[in-house]
This record gives sequence, C-alpha cells and structure tokens, in this order.
Amino acid sequence: MTEAEGRLDKLSYELGRNAKGLEDLNKLFEQHCKDDDRRHEENVALLRANNEAIEAQSKALEKLAARVGLMSPGGGGVLSRKQVAVLAVVGTGVMVVVGWMIEAAVKWAVGWFIGSILKVKLGG
Repeated sequence: MTEAEGRLDKLSYELGRNAKGLEDLNKLFEQHCKDDDRRHEENVALLRANNEAIEAQSKALEKLAARVGLMSPGGGGVLSRKQVAVLAVVGTGVMVVVGWMIEAAVKWAVGWFIGSILKVKLGG
C-alpha cells in the first residue's frame, strides 16, 4: 500500500468516524428533544394541578376571612359616622312624632275624663 493510499484510508476512516459521530449526535439530540417535550408536558400538568390547588385554597381562605371578619370586634356590624348620624336623626324624628301622638292621646283622654265628670256633677 502506498503512502497516498494510506492517507486516503486514514481520511476515509476519519470521515466515517465523523459521520458516525454526527449520526450519534443527531440521535442524541432527537432523544433530548423528545425528553424535553415530555418534561414540558409533565411540568404543564404539575402547574395546572398547582393552580387548581391554589385556587381551592384561595376559596377556602376567602370563606375563612369572611367568617373571621364577622367575628372580629370591628367587623361585620360597624357603622360609619355618617350612618350613625343618619340613624340619630331618624330616631329623633320618630321620638318626636311618637311624643306628639302620646301628647294628643293624653289631652283627649283628660278632656274626655274631665268632660264626663263635669257632666255627672253638673247633671248634664
């Protein structure tokens, strides 16, 4: 075998090895892509599960917060100053009207009673 043939064989051998290496790299890359896609799908499924769990916990915490808000000293039945002022005005108005009604009823009863006594005593 001549020197040129030996170099050609070496070159051919190296090219074959490089081609085989490139083929192996392509296979590894394809496998990596498949694994990456699988991991991505798994991560998406886990994220969905986490989001659903977080949403369920948020709903439970909202219910709990509403209950705690009603039980707290300032929660639930707290009125603003404006609401208290309106209630005071309405309450005072109702008391005045009820007072007038009681006063009118007492005047009528006293007038009726005195009128009946005067009729009896005066013989009318």
